[in-house]
Amino acid sequence: MKIGVVGLGLIGGSLARQIMRNTEHTVLAYDISDEVLKKGALLNAYHDILDINAPEIDVDILIIVTNPRATLKILDNVVPRMKSGAIIMDCAGIKKEVIKKMEALKQTREDVFFVGGHPMAGREFSGVSHSTATLFEHAYIILTPVDMDDICALERMKEFFKEVKCEGITISGYDKHDKIIAYTSQLAHIISSSYIKNPLSSEHVGYSAGSFRDLTRVAKLNAPMWTELFLSNKKYLLEAISDIQLRIEEYKTAIENDDEEKLMELLQDGTEKKEIADKKAREKKQC
Repeated sequence: MKIGVVGLGLIGGSLARQIMRNTEHTVLAYDISDEVLKKGALLNAYHDILDINAPEIDVDILIIVTNPRATLKILDNVVPRMKSGAIIMDCAGIKKEVIKKMEALKQTREDVFFVGGHPMAGREFSGVSHSTATLFEHAYIILTPVDMDDICALERMKEFFKEVKCEGITISGYDKHDKIIAYTSQLAHIISSSYIKNPLSSEHVGYSAGSFRDLTRVAKLNAPMWTELFLSNKKYLLEAISDIQLRIEEYKTAIENDDEEKLMELLQDGTEKKEIADKKAREKKQC
């Protein structure tokens, strides 16, 4: 098949390189930056450059790997010229806005198929220079159906990502996706960004181990991208922030009151919740 990848940043570049490494498909790439395309070529991220303004975009699968706002504009541009029978998938970090746009565009091109996607992988670095050909080998891909009549397209994408050697596939509606991602990803970045701002962070050497490293890792981020994601998912992210504020307040109150019993209860409950979460993760991997 011919696979088009639009956007050769960390995620798009890594995905393109992993397709190149693990399949016989032809990879065509597009990026707004010629410099990025040159770096991608040196990293063997694609076979040829993709022209997204061609009269007909001759690819079997087009994967758009850009921020949500850019994705919406690209969809408007490419959908009218997609080859009949092609599948378009996005990789935006929030799904509602993109899926709604895909649903509307589906009305204009019933012969083109749409699937929402979100690769659950990343690094604290950005750009194609930091891409790897193995980033998704231990990662899940979330696929969000746009039209249940496109079940064949969904199955094709599941098989495609298995071929690419991704660890697993999760199927989710866009609303559930955005709610859970607000907690598992977006809240984690906010906490990390807040935590590192303590003046003591500059004095951590010699006083820190894995816990400091783990909690601060995602404080180093792409600020424009995450600002867009946070505001696009405002409702669910605010719910997640309010929830953790209440839970931290419980710990604070117990410490203020020297309530040893309550503090121990809270800590033990956290340990048990972690064990439950880990157990469910192991069970899912065994399925």
